[in-house]
Amino acid sequence: MKKIAVAIIFISLLPVFTLGQTKELKNFTIAGEVNVDTGTVQLIPNESNTALYPPDFKQLTAKINNGKFKFSGRVDGPVWIYFKIGDKYQSAGTAISTGEQHISIDTASNYGEPKNDNLIMKDAKSYDKAFISVEKQRKQYRLNYDSLFNIYGRKFPEEPELKSMKELKATYVVHDATLFSFVNKNPDSFYALYKLYALLNFGYNTTLGNTFENFSPLLRQSRLGQATMQRILSSKQIAIGETLPNFNVADLNGKKIADTPYNSNKLTLVDMWYSHCMPCIAQFEDLKAIRNAFQDKGFEIIGISTDKTKYVEDWKLAIDKYKLTWPQYLDLNGIETSKYGVHIFPTSLLVNQQGKIVATGLSTVELKDFLKNNL
Repeated sequence: MKKIAVAIIFISLLPVFTLGQTKELKNFTIAGEVNVDTGTVQLIPNESNTALYPPDFKQLTAKINNGKFKFSGRVDGPVWIYFKIGDKYQSAGTAISTGEQHISIDTASNYGEPKNDNLIMKDAKSYDKAFISVEKQRKQYRLNYDSLFNIYGRKFPEEPELKSMKELKATYVVHDATLFSFVNKNPDSFYALYKLYALLNFGYNTTLGNTFENFSPLLRQSRLGQATMQRILSSKQIAIGETLPNFNVADLNGKKIADTPYNSNKLTLVDMWYSHCMPCIAQFEDLKAIRNAFQDKGFEIIGISTDKTKYVEDWKLAIDKYKLTWPQYLDLNGIETSKYGVHIFPTSLLVNQQGKIVATGLSTVELKDFLKNNL
């Protein structure tokens, strides 16, 4: 926590460019080849966050001539893009930077990584090598999960499901520690910074915050570095140990949520969902059973939907259809939750009577186990 605070002060004292400013633009060129003779190839920004790109950076189109294509433009540093050819091929994301890079596309490998010889993507090989042991652990988890699935189908008994979830969460811890170690040894890795930026979609923890501090000042001050810091500052507000913020949301009757909606219960689950989110809906039956089992011991649930304006009626119908009897509030268009870096659903926060967040991202089996041991 202290490291992040120091970083904010340090960055604020430097004459760096921010998300709304522009560094000097430099030329980039892409000499490309593809296994089709004619047609067109599109170069498309990989992220919806326009702050990650120079002003006026936009989608480009080039003609394919005898299997060759060429792009040129101006950027102020590495940016993440993907290629698309008609409706039959789309590449995985890849980085382009200033100067010249050679890129080769195989349309038989849909969503595969194009061959890219720039330094950013060469660094990806070092990154992947550092994560070999992590991938082995993940592979073992998947094998164990598949074995359970073959025995029980989609509904595991509580004990093996809890064990499986703990095994999965253990892979997260090892992954984050490996990322921290890699960045400590490779502080100029733009590829690793992009991986951290993407990972923060799933929430903040101190390992990820400390990882950001291991990057070089130049990368932290880059366009991607500043966007990553913004994600850290947003998502850190709803991390374990923080006080639940006051959400500006209202119920079905337009009544605002209380400033402290948790103080009459020992533990309150804040469940963030939306009406067309199938994983959100899939957990409702378990949540109802858990609430019935623990409500008289001081447990409650608060639902916050992020439905868009056009789906407000669907939100109301979902509350009725799935018989959601706990308090429900609407964060119209997800404006409030996005302030805290919530982009993955369902997202859950478990809050104690004092408003402190004591757990995040619990599956229903983990929630039940937590309540058994803490109520």
